[in-house]
Amino acid sequence: MKIERVDVFPVAVPLAKPLKMAVATVYERTCIVVRVVTDDGIQGLGEAVVTLYFSGESLASSAHLIRDVFGPLLVGRDPSDLYELRRLMRKIAIRNNGARAAVEMALHDVVAQAAGMPLFQFYGGRSREAVPTIWHVSGGDPASNAEDAARAVHEDGYRLVKVKVGGDVDTDIAKVQAVRDAVGDDVMLLPDANQGWDVTSALRFCHGVAETKPDFLEQPVIESDILGMAKVNRGPVPIAGDEGVFDAASLRTHVELGAVSAVVAKLMKAAGPIGVREVFAVADAAGIGVHFAGMAGQTSIGAAHAAHLAQAVPNLRYGSGICPYYLEGDVVTEPFKAVRGMLHPPDKPGLGLDLDEESVKRFLVDL
Repeated sequence: MKIERVDVFPVAVPLAKPLKMAVATVYERTCIVVRVVTDDGIQGLGEAVVTLYFSGESLASSAHLIRDVFGPLLVGRDPSDLYELRRLMRKIAIRNNGARAAVEMALHDVVAQAAGMPLFQFYGGRSREAVPTIWHVSGGDPASNAEDAARAVHEDGYRLVKVKVGGDVDTDIAKVQAVRDAVGDDVMLLPDANQGWDVTSALRFCHGVAETKPDFLEQPVIESDILGMAKVNRGPVPIAGDEGVFDAASLRTHVELGAVSAVVAKLMKAAGPIGVREVFAVADAAGIGVHFAGMAGQTSIGAAHAAHLAQAVPNLRYGSGICPYYLEGDVVTEPFKAVRGMLHPPDKPGLGLDLDEESVKRFLVDL
């Protein structure tokens, strides 16, 4: 089995409602979709959200790298040489983690299909029957946030709620308190500041919400301020690293400096499934819990990939943040959705999803 071609589709899919974060307000998701085709007809799919504000990547830079650099490198090679192909991509292009992740995900899909097993089985089999995922609450005021969260929990079955904070501290404290009152004490509550504060503001927020018992506060200060993260982590709320912790090496640094009590793992940060498993290995060794997230508004391709791996890994202490439900449309024939707040990866070989080429054409960006 050899790689015959690598197709790349830069798409922009509108969100059903704006996602408001401290770092940006997002109205559409720019995603790079990859299809690896082998000489025996297997088609593997991968996808990553690419954003300048998060990873420094754009659709244009990712499409160029995959089409003009990685594609010629991969054609004619054995897709099952997963570690070697990852090493070659890393050697040619540092960073560009989303682009590398999309290719590596497609390669894993190919190899699992060739083996005749779903990805979760390829990753070692089920550690859980289904994967719990979050409901995002963003924008609005405390009352609307509480209403949104209560509907997701009591009507739709979600047991994890992420509240976007990182703005006015007093307003954000009120939001978290209102959401906790609305959802009850047995729901996991995960405020996410998206680097929105300095250390003083972050600590004031932590003390203000301590009685609501949030399970962690995600990335309260700018990603480069590891010592600042450590100061906040000594406060009353556990701190999780996201934008500052892309891979296993950066997680080791944060752990050594006492900067995190949890970590947010993502395929697009760690440049694919191999990198994510390295992150899990460091977290396991350090005894800290993992929240395995996607990017809000990712397509079903990225979401299903993450769900397959999340079903297999043992350490999922803080559930997942895999959430394709923000999109107005999708790029597969059967969109992958949560049921009662739970994700059930397909049992078909590989990823278990098929590309909808008409939908791809609808959202394709002309570069």
